[in-house]
Amino acid sequence: MSKTSTGRSGLERYLHDREFEIRGSLKSIHSSNTFSVDGIVAAQLNRLEALQAARVDLASNALHLDWNRVDLRRASAACAFEQFRARAWALGELNKSLSSTYTDLYHLTFADTADRRRSGDLTRFNIDAFKRGIRRALNLLQKSFPDFWAVGMVEISAAPTSGQAVLFEPHCHLLVDGVPSMDLRAVFKSVLKKRSSALRPVQLEPVRTPADRARVLSYFFKQVPELRNQIVGEDGRLIEGRSNHLTGPAKVEWLAWMAAHHVTELLIGTGLPAVVIEKFEYRDLQLIIDELLKGGSQHGN
Repeated sequence: MSKTSTGRSGLERYLHDREFEIRGSLKSIHSSNTFSVDGIVAAQLNRLEALQAARVDLASNALHLDWNRVDLRRASAACAFEQFRARAWALGELNKSLSSTYTDLYHLTFADTADRRRSGDLTRFNIDAFKRGIRRALNLLQKSFPDFWAVGMVEISAAPTSGQAVLFEPHCHLLVDGVPSMDLRAVFKSVLKKRSSALRPVQLEPVRTPADRARVLSYFFKQVPELRNQIVGEDGRLIEGRSNHLTGPAKVEWLAWMAAHHVTELLIGTGLPAVVIEKFEYRDLQLIIDELLKGGSQHGN
């Protein structure tokens, strides 16, 4: 049974008093978004117990223990509190800072098969090296399109293999504005590693409205241990099936990798978004929520 508001204090009470407003604001962007003060606490305890049971070498400051410690320091990307903080910031302050004519705004997904890692081997994925490749592509674009901007997030999903194993698939989601689709495809294909065997390393979807933009950002910041199943279509080709969440050792391995990195390490920004990202690390959660609740998070330029 959850505590009443009178049994709470500080930031926890602030959030509890606005719980329905926060949830409503998030759901106005996408119906799958939700928020629960006590639900996030419970999720955090489950993550901590799973990591401790697996004897993961966890830094003492990797996970916040309660809401009232969130602004004292930054925890890891595995922290349920930090994940919510990032999502609220992205759908409020970050989204409001973005401007576009929607003539060349794209949701770009970049995945290089050379970055895949099998179960038990995820620690070998070097996010700094991965981001260097992304930055190379963005730097190339800036030479031809100096006014473009981009913002995105590195994500690690997984796909099942034989037996109980999974194949972890690091990839990047980006919103890119001001670059034609042909140039985007060509530049990102140019930074594929030599050992890549990707058939569709670059996927593009046009983003046509402010509401679409907010929904794309919502997708970027879901930060869940996704298990993507593939099924055989009528033409015999593999297609995406329904996604589930990782469980067992694979989920713990995903959490352990996330616990070794901060949310800011997963973020990528060029142009104005880079300035907004720099401020994110130091923004208090109450200020982030205030921006989210001001309204218009899905009605930007």
